[in-house]
Amino acid sequence: FIAIELALLQNMTLLVGHPIFTLSVLLFTLLAMGGIGSAISKHMSIRVACISVAAIGCVEAIALPRLVPALLWLPLWARIACAIVMIAPLGLVMGIPFPSGLRQTGSNSLPSPPFYWGLNGIMSVIGSIVTVFVALMAGFQAAMLIGSACYVLAALASRRAFREAT
Repeated sequence: FIAIELALLQNMTLLVGHPIFTLSVLLFTLLAMGGIGSAISKHMSIRVACISVAAIGCVEAIALPRLVPALLWLPLWARIACAIVMIAPLGLVMGIPFPSGLRQTGSNSLPSPPFYWGLNGIMSVIGSIVTVFVALMAGFQAAMLIGSACYVLAALASRRAFREAT
């Protein structure tokens, strides 16, 4: 999640202009759409959501470096609208896996929800450090592609976990 979020932040900062505006637009859109994704998480499998994030993330990782410069001539309100349109699909599908997985906690041998909230916090810190390192070494496009690849691994892990649970 954090790798994709930071790569989006980098791309959208060029599009929107000011980092404060960009952060506001990015966080608002990710949180709002993630909340909607959370609400519909009972209707979509974790695997499908993770594959969707990976697919959209790969497309945007490749397209954004070319698309963003082409949109810079637009007025600010139009660039913000374009940013929202580009962020919203990712926010929606990225909001699905965590609540879906959290519902399965505490059963069988799985730890209770507080463990996963703590793990989420720890991995957010580690993920942001690794993302910055990858971005410095290979660029934000590579960071976003690696973030997308992590969602493919999550999809594979969720499929295995589902098979073991049944």
